Amino acid sequence: MAKILGVKNLLKQKFTYLEGLPDNMKKSFGDLVANFIMCVWGDSGNGKSNFLMQLLKVLVVYGKVLYLSLEEGTQASIVATVKRHLTEECFEGRVHFADHEMTYEKLMVFLAKKKSARFVIIDSVQYWNITYEQYKALKERFKKKSFIFISHAAGKLPDGKTADKIRYDASIKVFVEGYVGKVKCRYGGNKPFVIWEAGARKYWGKKYESVISGVKEPKTKPSRKATGDNAAVQTPSAEPNQLPTYAD
Repeated sequence: MAKILGVKNLLKQKFTYLEGLPDNMKKSFGDLVANFIMCVWGDSGNGKSNFLMQLLKVLVVYGKVLYLSLEEGTQASIVATVKRHLTEECFEGRVHFADHEMTYEKLMVFLAKKKSARFVIIDSVQYWNITYEQYKALKERFKKKSFIFISHAAGKLPDGKTADKIRYDASIKVFVEGYVGKVKCRYGGNKPFVIWEAGARKYWGKKYESVISGVKEPKTKPSRKATGDNAAVQTPSAEPNQLPTYAD
């Protein structure tokens, strides 16, 4: 039966928030509720994995985290990423990793158990190959949990219909490019999240300050005098194609 509330009862609803978020997280994600849906996408080598580890280190303070490493599994690449960010003493028993054998059906059973993970990172939507109906059933079944979905990118959007529908539905959207997460969040904040400052400065160059401020640079209009065959042609400076060697 549909739940119908008047204004008075609507305003009486209480929500659980993640109190005490670090300043950089607060500026990007605002007053973050404890049961959010996040979609993170971007090309390989731009900082997605490092962003996820930074997010994981914050979330583990509030509850257990399950990381579905569907693409990398528990291979050397994911081990190296974990070593850079996590320490066994601090996170043992609170962070768990699962590989490609954690299917959608198995996850539904696993999360139904008592004291299961509060936060679930799914990397990636494409590798898991779920439908949008399965996504809706997952978030409806576990309303008190948070899900972070990772996606490949197709240009500026997630790759594939299901991933893009998840992006549209998610309360937090993070497009990662050049070691900066460009955030759209329904809970406030919305300041771009700097994943790796040195890498971001090298990637964005002179655009760095405007990128991290979230302010788009105004387009330069061509001069009216610059007409005819002898007019000087202005070409925008190219962004560097070679990124620093740094794991995604």
